[in-house]
Amino acid sequence: MLTEERYQFIRHRLAAEGKVLAGELASRFGVSEDTVRRDLRELAKAGQLRRVYGGAVAPAPFAAATISERARHAPEEKLRLAKAAVDMLRSGQALFIDGGTTNEAIARAIPRDIELTVATNSLGVASALADLPLVELIALGGRYVRDLGTCVGGDTLAAVAQLGADMFFLGSCGLDASRGVTAFDSAEAEVKRAMARNSAGIVIAVTNDKLATAAPYRVAAPEAISHLVVDKTAPPAILADFERLGAEIHFA
Repeated sequence: MLTEERYQFIRHRLAAEGKVLAGELASRFGVSEDTVRRDLRELAKAGQLRRVYGGAVAPAPFAAATISERARHAPEEKLRLAKAAVDMLRSGQALFIDGGTTNEAIARAIPRDIELTVATNSLGVASALADLPLVELIALGGRYVRDLGTCVGGDTLAAVAQLGADMFFLGSCGLDASRGVTAFDSAEAEVKRAMARNSAGIVIAVTNDKLATAAPYRVAAPEAISHLVVDKTAPPAILADFERLGAEIHFA
């Protein structure tokens, strides 16, 4: 099989399944795993995949998009995810909710009659919660990054270190069963990791286009996810991987 034919097959497999394994590709192509790894390396250089241990996954979408641009993507799907996510809430809980347009939708979906303590570094989330009478809102300051819509840096990390949460609604740029939760920005990823360390459970509500994709900075291992909220059209094979790792799947 010619090199370009291998590239085309890899691109098609990523589009269909979200990931490829080097060993399986080597057997199918009748070449060595070194040859496959070289193929994956070249496709990664071209931005067509992201390499992970044992193979590759599709690159996470919206790498260069601002939060206002991302807000225009899949609003109906995010609304469904938000409604399913807030069904998990119980009065008296303490939450971390970090940035992202799906998390902003979750904040807007929180009922007015539930008592919560919510700490967030997201301006959009804070704005959505500001008028809820039973929510004690803790706005985490720091260096505000306009394109992300969040505060990051030392002041944010220091504030997170003083808090604990029953649940962390973690905004994910990419989500894959081998690489876990990933983010595009290193400073934002650091805040996410700090929130994860100080939380009893992690909840991720994610649109289908982010499943089986990866961004550059790792946030949390896949087995750290307690609850995964997805659209009912999410690929069963991808969800099965997360279920095996201990995540409870919730359909929107």
